[in-house]
Amino acid sequence: MGQINQQRLSGLYKFQDECLTLLTGVVDVNHAVTYLLDDRAKPMCYKNHKMQPLMHREYLSDFYKSDPLYPANFKESRADVVKMNDLVLPYRRNNHPYYRDFVTPWGIQDIVELFFHVDGKLIAGAALFTSKDQPEILSDDLKKINHLHRFIEYSLEQNLSTPTQTSFDDFCDEYQLTAKERVVVQLVTQGLPNKSIAQNLCCSLATIKTHLQHIFSKMAVNSKAEVANLVYSQNCQL
Repeated sequence: MGQINQQRLSGLYKFQDECLTLLTGVVDVNHAVTYLLDDRAKPMCYKNHKMQPLMHREYLSDFYKSDPLYPANFKESRADVVKMNDLVLPYRRNNHPYYRDFVTPWGIQDIVELFFHVDGKLIAGAALFTSKDQPEILSDDLKKINHLHRFIEYSLEQNLSTPTQTSFDDFCDEYQLTAKERVVVQLVTQGLPNKSIAQNLCCSLATIKTHLQHIFSKMAVNSKAEVANLVYSQNCQL
């Protein structure tokens, strides 16, 4: 998920926690998992609710290969909520490697996978697990899950569409601006002419022009307007 920066990822981690809390609070499941997806629809950044560590390790080491709900299988699909027992018919389960070697030994009755899309791209997912001693997931449960899916996907869209803010200090650090250059940039974003900037800093007009030349060089721009545009394009907190 290279297109999402670290600050945005931090917000997505919090989203995962809230997603788990919502799903497990509304639907009666034995355990649950949320995850993010990279550009190849490979899961990463797993977070789980009451899942045995060994079960998760076994899945990641081998059984994901035979998982009919593995997200990469749905990369080009617009599927939202998929029930595992609907994918693999009863007469095939005894010979299906995922059922035979993973699902049955771990006492799983069914898995419901939720796939979350933003702008047509598969971004994240969640899996809900019921055990053999729990009631089967029926149509009423699936209606609840579909309603939750719509709400969660909408929340995810809002999370990714909300511009992340960058502190002004971080912005200046990125361009290695000196303390005086930082003040000049702040005044430039206010739309002040060079003469007013010089008056604010109690220095000569020539000094301000020198500061601006250094700022332009560091930011690879050619004018004060471009400096201001660069600051605002990164949603800096001034």
